[in-house]
Amino acid sequence: MDVNHTVPERCPALLFSKAPIAPERTACVVIPVKNEAARISQTLAAFAGQVDVQGRPLDPATFEILLLANNCTDSSVEQIQAFSNQHPALHLFWEDITLPPRYANIGYVRRLLMDTACRRLSGTGLILTTDGDTRVAPDWIAQTQWEIANGADAVGGRILLDPAEIDSLDAPTYIYHQYDDQYRLLSAELEALVLETAHNPSPTHHQHFNGSFAVTAATYIKAGGIPPVTHLEDCAFFERLQHIDAKVRHSTDVWVYTSARYAGRADIGLSDQLKQWQRLAIQGTELQVESGWSILQRLTVRKALMDLWRHRKQPLTDPVAALRKVDPHLQISAAEKEGFRNSVFFGSWYAQVIQPQAFKHRFRFPDVPIKEAILQLRTALATYSDPALSHTSIR
Repeated sequence: MDVNHTVPERCPALLFSKAPIAPERTACVVIPVKNEAARISQTLAAFAGQVDVQGRPLDPATFEILLLANNCTDSSVEQIQAFSNQHPALHLFWEDITLPPRYANIGYVRRLLMDTACRRLSGTGLILTTDGDTRVAPDWIAQTQWEIANGADAVGGRILLDPAEIDSLDAPTYIYHQYDDQYRLLSAELEALVLETAHNPSPTHHQHFNGSFAVTAATYIKAGGIPPVTHLEDCAFFERLQHIDAKVRHSTDVWVYTSARYAGRADIGLSDQLKQWQRLAIQGTELQVESGWSILQRLTVRKALMDLWRHRKQPLTDPVAALRKVDPHLQISAAEKEGFRNSVFFGSWYAQVIQPQAFKHRFRFPDVPIKEAILQLRTALATYSDPALSHTSIR
């Protein structure tokens, strides 16, 4: 199904309007596509062989795939059409649009797709998203649904570099990538152990990006959808989820392989990060990051504040004295302390009052070379759990 639109203001009403909606489709996968002729067939092939958590074929009637090809100048659309013809059992729908410069960005396109998916699901069911250069696991849909069924509002999957493309990276860049991945995995493990969030236990990870992300339609509506940004829309949406205390699961059972290319389709993304690491490697510059002790202190303060917030309505609780005990360095006004007691969501209060003080916090704990931070995180993990966890074995 291919309908060409050129006027963005008409897109929300017209997009996929001719694609039939079936009540048995409880999941909608959305994929932005821009000049992905080299990879889109592999991306779609992964959906033709989806299985459930027991490894049995997943009923294709339960999910649909929406592809929005925007401003393509290659054969992406022709390849999508050919794949659809070869796999008639898949409920795969696509449209080809030309966007003017003001709208030709991944933030607009992703928001357009996810809004459309939410509307097609009538506010219920599950919205999943990935990218046109990414290959999802055979049980990607089912494992995501399993996490939702077990209490998550949203699921970030593990995003791994495509093994077939890793050789295209120069060795120093790949080493920077490995250090960064290890640092962030250890940080995520420490967060899970310190915050003790039931919906995101260890093992966990740090990724909640659009290569592998899912959210219930109800939570998408509650969060207000994706903000109007031109890029890094996944990070912006994650912030909104945090503001409403959404239960975001970072699942190691949900995973994808994505391209390791230096030249990406978005202005800012993984390819841009790879190029930054390449430049650091060429310059011989050591990567500086937040120290492990800074992360531990920040998480400890957040956990104490979360515990106080859960009991904020108890008559004997003195939020002024209690907040001062958590961290005497925190600067909280009388109005902000009152807001702490009356806030509907802890996340929104924390973002408004505590996160703006991050710079002062980092000044107390200067950044360190990433290798040093990794050693600090391992030590911190060992104080919270069995020492074996400090040598994380996550994918």
